[in-house]
Amino acid sequence: MTVQIDEVLCSRSAGHAGAEETSSFPTLVLPRRGVFCYHVDRDAVIADANTALLFHPDRPYRVSHPIDGGDDCLALRFDDEVVIEALGRRATSAAAWFLPGPLQRYVAAVAGAALVAREPLEREERALDVLAALTSAPRAHADLRDAGRIDAVRQRLAASVGAPITLKALASDVGCSPFHLARRFRAHTGTSLHQYHLSLRFAVARALLREGADDLTDVALRTGFASHGHFTTAFHAAHGTTPSAWRSRVSVLHRKTIEIA
Repeated sequence: MTVQIDEVLCSRSAGHAGAEETSSFPTLVLPRRGVFCYHVDRDAVIADANTALLFHPDRPYRVSHPIDGGDDCLALRFDDEVVIEALGRRATSAAAWFLPGPLQRYVAAVAGAALVAREPLEREERALDVLAALTSAPRAHADLRDAGRIDAVRQRLAASVGAPITLKALASDVGCSPFHLARRFRAHTGTSLHQYHLSLRFAVARALLREGADDLTDVALRTGFASHGHFTTAFHAAHGTTPSAWRSRVSVLHRKTIEIA
């Protein structure tokens, strides 16, 4: 097995970590919507649509959800040697990455194409393209200064995809100045607060479109855009196509996916 790709949908509400689980193979998890916390050993890593997370083989872990809504992820399971060659031996012990802006959209598109590819060769090559993309992504380190504040802000951003939010309010929530938060957030994630939030909003919009939403005004308002026109312009600038065209293409592909609850 070079790669196995599954679509994983979890509807758990916010609360304590679930039952202990293990993965027999290195599993790269790409959240497409929602937020969860991956607990392994003494570490706890927050994962959202702007991150990629490697679940460690044969290391027990638990998953919790800091906010309601569950999560929707793609899980790519690789042979050990594939991950070691692509990402280095350290990746099998601890690995999480931030996917700022265009990189997030690229990884999401390539992983989605791998999921629905009919030919094994195409599926495997696209999955390896995802691994290759991670080599240029900033690593997430739980022990960095202000990591706790950054994680709290990321959860707030994920919970506020449909509502306006200000830098002053975010900074007040975590007890620091707006200037300090803006600088440390960019240093930690590789992108600005606004771009991080915008990427989360686009991720939710794509999930709604993938699920067949046909009222683009409703999608726009649910993801914090002022109007159908505002949403369409922003989506086209980021994705190179309109929301309706993107939905038409993905709705055809989505019939070939396998959903795992």
